[in-house]
Amino acid sequence: MAKKQKQTDRQRTGFLFDEGAGDTLSADDLFSETEADEPAHGEADEPAYIEADEAADEPSEEDASEKVAPSFTFDRYGRRIGKRNERYGKRKNAPKATTTVVEHDTAAKREYDEARARAEERAKKRAKEEANRAAVHKAERAKQRRRSLSTALFGIFGLALLLVMGWFVTRVTTIRVANVPDGYTEEQIISLSRLKKGRSILFQSTESAEKAIRTDPYLDASVQYSFPSTIRIAVSKRTEAACVRWGPQNEYLAIIDENGIVLNAEAETSGNLLIADGMNISSAVGGTRLGDSTDTQVAALVRVLTKLKELGLLSRSPRINRIDMTELMQIRMYTEGTSYTIEVGDSSNLDTKLMLLQKHWDTIMQKAADYVHTGHNSPTIYLYSKGGVSVSPFEPGYVKQDELPSGTPAPGDGEPTDTAEPGGEPADGEPNETPQPEVTPMPHQDEPFTG
Repeated sequence: MAKKQKQTDRQRTGFLFDEGAGDTLSADDLFSETEADEPAHGEADEPAYIEADEAADEPSEEDASEKVAPSFTFDRYGRRIGKRNERYGKRKNAPKATTTVVEHDTAAKREYDEARARAEERAKKRAKEEANRAAVHKAERAKQRRRSLSTALFGIFGLALLLVMGWFVTRVTTIRVANVPDGYTEEQIISLSRLKKGRSILFQSTESAEKAIRTDPYLDASVQYSFPSTIRIAVSKRTEAACVRWGPQNEYLAIIDENGIVLNAEAETSGNLLIADGMNISSAVGGTRLGDSTDTQVAALVRVLTKLKELGLLSRSPRINRIDMTELMQIRMYTEGTSYTIEVGDSSNLDTKLMLLQKHWDTIMQKAADYVHTGHNSPTIYLYSKGGVSVSPFEPGYVKQDELPSGTPAPGDGEPTDTAEPGGEPADGEPNETPQPEVTPMPHQDEPFTG
């Protein structure tokens, strides 16, 4: 590059080379008399020189034979004449301008460089520590995953092993049914329970078996598993205790047991059962309790039925065939045929009342029969008397009035008589014979079975 620059300088100071003619021009040829003061082609005065760009773009000696000569010439002033060949353009591979910043080595700069070096060192140290912690955390997570995977695989293997062992160890081979009720067979009970021989107890539920048996409203069951391969079923049959009238118009009959469980929601007849009237029941479903669990009317009926069955009063003669639950404060029972009315009252002290009735049943019924023989067709038995149980020859709420003497007007009828003085005594001193109504003593307290 330096060699080319020197060659360019020599060309500027010594002579000019006419590339178009290929000859060397002297100074006299360049500056002739006719062209000395005339600028060529209207160009302004310029020093004659060859641009460094053109010198830099000159081909080497090897390529000189292939280079195409430019189509311009120089005047005597060294100015270019003619158009420049397209090959000669902007200089290629020219070095770019650079700016050099000179920094002075001062104490402040040295302190800054030292602080910067320390900061970079701390940053590298922190980055290294972070990388180490990340690597440790990654290793711990990988270890935890491996541990979890091994635990899961071990658990699955253990569970599979337990299932296989349990299948053979807990496989049911015997199903025993105790207390087979009348009208049923052992095979029917097992079929209702849906229990299968040859299957493991792990895949069979005793609770589900109990519910399946109880789908028959008349059956109650308890199912138990005896290790390793036996299932025991204890069955009991519910007993019909009463027939309840229910529905909007009391047009339906529902048979229930003493616990209020509906055995038949739409029975055609009462079947010689005790009939419960006055119940406010809108629905009855077989196998479930009658009414709602909070129904006080159903609860009182269940208490009465349970106690009657417990004391054996449902089988005594004359038989109780109807109970009226319309008013819970005035529960009444009626006997079959003889039409005796048994006033129970409210459900308080129910146990005591029915126990007295059971204890003195024969005496009470004999007393009621005596009243019937004497012409009283509706005797009433009171279970809530002051001293215990009493019998009245009249129907409940009956008040007896004595007949008035013939010819004597009833009090308040006709004109008032003058036989009575203001003090209540008759004028002639005779006693007042105006009859006074008498209230039938309720109930009789002189019976031998009271107390």
